[in-house]
Amino acid sequence: MIKYKGGVKMKKALLVIDVQNEYFTGKLKVTYPNNSLDNILKVMDYAKNNNMIIILIKHTAIYGDTFIKNSNEWEIHSKILEKSYDYLIEKTKPSSFHETNLEEILKKENITGVVISGYMTQMCCDTTAREAFHKGYYVEFLSDATGTIDVSNKIGTISSKDLHEATLITQSLRFSNVISSVELMKSNKL
Repeated sequence: MIKYKGGVKMKKALLVIDVQNEYFTGKLKVTYPNNSLDNILKVMDYAKNNNMIIILIKHTAIYGDTFIKNSNEWEIHSKILEKSYDYLIEKTKPSSFHETNLEEILKKENITGVVISGYMTQMCCDTTAREAFHKGYYVEFLSDATGTIDVSNKIGTISSKDLHEATLITQSLRFSNVISSVELMKSNKL
């Protein structure tokens, strides 16, 4: 899809980051926002109908007990796979750019903006959005088509809602235009 932002021609790609079973049936069940998967699916339909490139990104663990390659939890959610997409990238770090061909694809497709959806808000979505910004891409971060979990570690405890909102606030300070899926679909009408 080609849009004009400040008089500049822009072609966007939808990044669907790590929508894998680990977040639904595994150890990292996404709890906020509760409708994030439905919104991701709607945005995928919108992207397809508006000729946006759709890139699925899949995380594979190098170590640990989550995202184990070839496990059920490692697989992309079946509802995502029912949708149309253009590329599938496998990554091993939070950034979707790290040691992947994402940037090569974006350049090949003449993409100048990326739309961030998927999991987890504060980890892979946040890291990918920051790196996209640093690489010169216009970034839209979907507030209701990303999601996360409650976190508790030696530093402290934070609810999924508070963690999600804190990440969105930080993203909106500099890195991304944080919008809802509805706002994306309304603002990008052809």
